[in-house]
Amino acid sequence: MKASWNWLLELCDLDKVPTAAEGADALTRLGLEIEALVDLGAAFAGVVVAEVVDKRPHPQSTKLNLVDVITERGGAATQVVCGAPNVPAPGRRVLWAQPGARLPGGITLGVKPVKGVDSPGMLCSETELGIGDDDDGIIVLAEGDPTPLGAPAQQALGVDDFLLDVGAPANRADVLGHLGLARELAAALAGRLVPPPALLDDDVVGEADAAGLVRVELADPDGCPRYVARVIDGVVVAPSPRKLAQRLRTVGVRPINNLVDVTNLVMFELGQPLHAFDHGAVAGGHVVVRRARAGERLVTLDGQDRELLATDLIIADPERAIALAGVMGGQHSEVGPSTRRILLESASFDPRSIRRTARRLGLLSEASARFERGVDRELAALASVRAASLIARLGGPAARVARGAVDAYPRPAARVTVPVRMARIRSLTGIDLDLAQASAALTRLGFGVDPSADGAVLAVSPPSARGDVTREVDVIEEIVRIHGYDQVPATLPALRATPPRLTSPVPDRARLVLAGAGLAEAITFGFTSHERLAALRLPAGDRRSRPITLCNPMSGEQAIMRTSLLANLLAAVARNRSHGRADVALFEVGPVFLRRGDDLRALADEPVHAAVVLTGHRRRHLGPAAPWDYFDAKGLVEHLVADLTGRAASFAARADLPSLHPGVAAVVSVDGREVGVVGELHPDCRAAAGIDAPVFVAELDLVALTGLGPLVLRSMTPIARFPSSSRDLSLLVDAAVPAARVDDLVRAAAEPLLEGFAIVEDYRDSKLPAGTKSWLWTFRYRAADRTLTDVEVDGAHEALVARLAQEIPATRR
Repeated sequence: MKASWNWLLELCDLDKVPTAAEGADALTRLGLEIEALVDLGAAFAGVVVAEVVDKRPHPQSTKLNLVDVITERGGAATQVVCGAPNVPAPGRRVLWAQPGARLPGGITLGVKPVKGVDSPGMLCSETELGIGDDDDGIIVLAEGDPTPLGAPAQQALGVDDFLLDVGAPANRADVLGHLGLARELAAALAGRLVPPPALLDDDVVGEADAAGLVRVELADPDGCPRYVARVIDGVVVAPSPRKLAQRLRTVGVRPINNLVDVTNLVMFELGQPLHAFDHGAVAGGHVVVRRARAGERLVTLDGQDRELLATDLIIADPERAIALAGVMGGQHSEVGPSTRRILLESASFDPRSIRRTARRLGLLSEASARFERGVDRELAALASVRAASLIARLGGPAARVARGAVDAYPRPAARVTVPVRMARIRSLTGIDLDLAQASAALTRLGFGVDPSADGAVLAVSPPSARGDVTREVDVIEEIVRIHGYDQVPATLPALRATPPRLTSPVPDRARLVLAGAGLAEAITFGFTSHERLAALRLPAGDRRSRPITLCNPMSGEQAIMRTSLLANLLAAVARNRSHGRADVALFEVGPVFLRRGDDLRALADEPVHAAVVLTGHRRRHLGPAAPWDYFDAKGLVEHLVADLTGRAASFAARADLPSLHPGVAAVVSVDGREVGVVGELHPDCRAAAGIDAPVFVAELDLVALTGLGPLVLRSMTPIARFPSSSRDLSLLVDAAVPAARVDDLVRAAAEPLLEGFAIVEDYRDSKLPAGTKSWLWTFRYRAADRTLTDVEVDGAHEALVARLAQEIPATRR
């Protein structure tokens, strides 16, 4: 919220007028963040108000004039050369940049000859002073302008002011207007709020009756609880007075015309958005507030033809939609040069409805920003009076406000009363406040206070503008804000022993293992999008294909709860590759959220998973980098399972996993229990995720792994003192036999002298018998207490060979 300091002072009665910096400090102490304080008049200096006393043509140019100006009554005139076409007649006032004046852009003026005539300084236009875009002529002050001669130009232009950039909290819609900020300022400085008049002056009221010119029908009172309509007749569209236009520019609004500018001015003054319709464009003067019909369309003020949804709240007449309620008006009923009668809308709308429509259409305006936070319903009547009065005074000599207003307010808001215990104030704040201090603080903020007979409880009635104050603790916060946060004593919190919370060490252990293997940890949201989940091609019967949908997601990418870690990890891979990082190795450990049947009220299952994604090439310091492959992902799974459980993972090839390539996919099992999958991402899934290179993935259910038993405790073991002995084994086996078969048989044999084994070669060639392959394995034997003899090693080795040859079956080569 951008606020003018002078505007705030007009709405306050303070015993001592503070500086803008002091006012900013006072608002900050109340908890309102002042993000910036800008001196609006600092862009130029040395420019003053001068009166034209004579003008005549330049002797050397038909396009230039010699203008005599004075800066004090009876003072000596100074001759200035001016080429503007609108130099006024003697008696009117202009702005003169004297020699030594500084203009925007760092320009310093002096005495400069123009066509042979010295010109001390210059007469200034809006663009030269940086206050507007009118460069067709110099600034000529209005007749009767009260600014004295010789006064700084800032005073005449209304820029002798400071701009406060206020960071309004999300629950404080009341401070999105100068009146709300002034209420805070007056409370902070023990002043009094001075709101605009709530009644029209008799001289702006006409003979017509508003009830005979407009009719309001609230077809959706929940979407629009209040609608106030007034009619102003005899208006003439014209530019706004310079000071009004400058006040709007100060708060970041471009002036349009006197009628529209008034609605914007009142919105920034009171925090209540308004809209002006051309009364002649509203059929029968009949306003209907309703939901849009299926297929209904509206051309908004920005010229866009928009299709409306049944959830959109609209303003209509009996024939068509004429505005999107609280968001933007319609082009058909726009105020234009031919407008002579105004229908002025001042209404309250349901914040959720406005937020939904504004977000869907991307129409985020000053009005919608206020309505979606919740505008005080009681402001509607005051804003209507204020705007109607200004339009009548600025809309031409014939402009008059019709008598009365049509105020459709079927269910007036009830005033809330919050009981507040004095003892609770003291216990929560640590401040020993008495009844008088607490009451005074609340009264300064406009709260009603009715203490009980014993003074132990206050019945507090917040003002209608403070819809955020509904609980006892809210009221206590208001008391502390006024009394001063700096008065809260520094005390140590009470220490209470709480039972320790036992959490599983498995997730942290999994993180350490995967990070130790060289992968980078990713931490993604617990939410994802329908598109990311659909890219995994999960079958309809899969529990993961039915995610929990959020009612009010922050964005489309966070619309559902994730059922797989891979959805967001693949998006991270795509993002990395789009930024030129082709080699990606990520892991994530975290919960997924699985629905329990169709009852959304039931708590979701939240098993903790670990997932890995690999694409591009392995990191390599020397030599060419090799690409990641299936065996890298498989090795990571084996490493993780072994570290967590002390058991070996087994892998069964599967061609029915829709997320994985049918030829490079396996189910991971431990002790016969399925705990996850590993393989290459299916090309279709990869394309849907926006990835243009092979991706190898794995996802394990750590809860299933935990169910296999406690974590394996790791301990230090000494380096072996005695040497090992190795034996190689070449086997001819059926081509369909997996290497995991050898792994299972060797581990089941539990040979005590066997320290380790690994496959060295998987050889396939047409020279071998059809349908076979040749394996080369190496086995390492060692004893902890002695050096093994060849007899011992050969005995242990041959026993293993015999078992393999019989169980696989295999032929030794």
